Amino acid sequence: MFQRLRSHIEAITPISDSEFARLTAHFQRRTLKRKEHFYRQGAVCRAVGFINKGCMRNYHLEEDGEEYIVNFAFEEWWVADLQSFYLEIPSMFNVQALEDCELLVSSKREFETAVARIAPFGEFYRAKISRAYTTSTLNIVFERSETAEERYNKLLARTPWIVDRIPQRYLASYLGIKPQSLSRIRKKNRRP
Repeated sequence: MFQRLRSHIEAITPISDSEFARLTAHFQRRTLKRKEHFYRQGAVCRAVGFINKGCMRNYHLEEDGEEYIVNFAFEEWWVADLQSFYLEIPSMFNVQALEDCELLVSSKREFETAVARIAPFGEFYRAKISRAYTTSTLNIVFERSETAEERYNKLLARTPWIVDRIPQRYLASYLGIKPQSLSRIRKKNRRP
């Protein structure tokens, strides 16, 4: 159950068997059925989850019912609204399972203890936060400078399997376009 987490951490920093055993004590296995939420907008995000299996979407719901998808999360991704988690304020986002999911979940207290007391995990976490910040900053720039078709093609180049796992209406929302526009882009980009 924890092998994927260990491989994920060791891609950045080594962790000994004893350190990893101590780390796993800070996580609990949790399953979510398709369409079930990990946390909801308006509630405080009280846990961090590592996706061991499955796919989730992170989205914001406007008062008029319009959804804005921020990102998708797959195996070996972390899910949490860190602003809500650390400041204990209501989240602006929802995280929902798009497939049946298996998560390794840690509460704020447990997670902070693990980061502080298990040096390799603390090092790993700081590296992940740094990379996530850089990636999100670049995504904001690209989002404003690229067309929807360019963003779609880039998404396919990075994750070609995404079209098999994510419904078209969610991909369109993520790209900031209507599903009909995405259909035209996909049709235009099909190879003969």
